[in-house]
Amino acid sequence: MVSALKKGLVTASVLFASTIAVNSAYAAEDTSNQKGTMGYGYQQYLEKHPEQAKSSKQTKESSSTALRSAEGTTQSGERVLDISEWQGDLTAQEVKDLKANYDFIIIRAQYGSEKVDASLEHNSALLDQYSLDFGVYSYSMYENPDDARYEAQTLYNRAPKASFYINDFEQDSVTSGTADESTDAWYDEMKGLAGDKKVLFYSYENFMLENASNSVGKYDGYWMANYNPDPPTREHVLWQYTDSYASPELNQNVDANYTGPGVDASWFTS
Repeated sequence: MVSALKKGLVTASVLFASTIAVNSAYAAEDTSNQKGTMGYGYQQYLEKHPEQAKSSKQTKESSSTALRSAEGTTQSGERVLDISEWQGDLTAQEVKDLKANYDFIIIRAQYGSEKVDASLEHNSALLDQYSLDFGVYSYSMYENPDDARYEAQTLYNRAPKASFYINDFEQDSVTSGTADESTDAWYDEMKGLAGDKKVLFYSYENFMLENASNSVGKYDGYWMANYNPDPPTREHVLWQYTDSYASPELNQNVDANYTGPGVDASWFTS
């Protein structure tokens, strides 16, 4: 049965100066407040595996220089941003700036089935108003297949205008049956609701191999978190390469991703 409760372009000089301030502020932030947002489980993994975190730090440092170009496309693929309530409510001008540089954005809708992202209603309405496509993710906390189906239902019902949907599964919350069975159930339920819209699976590779290696193949695409400087060799449609890209559109650090080899924006939104 479903659990009753879940625990849960400005001038270059101005842009460069603002980036220094943003990066300094980010360093002082308590990342524990970001629990339930994309990459949180991966951050816990990196803390326990310092050899991986070292490579991650190199990627963060190199990505900070990328802000000097507002272009969304690089040799690694097309850049895509993902945000949550942690970045606050978007403004109309920010959405216009995002639309000028990106084909779509990804926002959080929920943390488990009970916690709705505080910025979901505002941001999704504003993105829809200015015709900027968006995908939505659920930071999944399902405990069994029935629970997984319910989380998929709540995600769809909270964001029916999303262009695609993501199961962000990076913490093992399953208490009954296998993680693969629950992850399969999430996909089956969402696909039945979303129809032709893409349904993606997000996680870091180690967690995926240990908990969803069989079910990931059912999804329309795999979105991999990997903060190393080199693109991942495993097949993927999105690569989250950093959690600290200095976005000139939002004037703060955000998660940033590149589309996978041979995958363009239209694949996600068509």
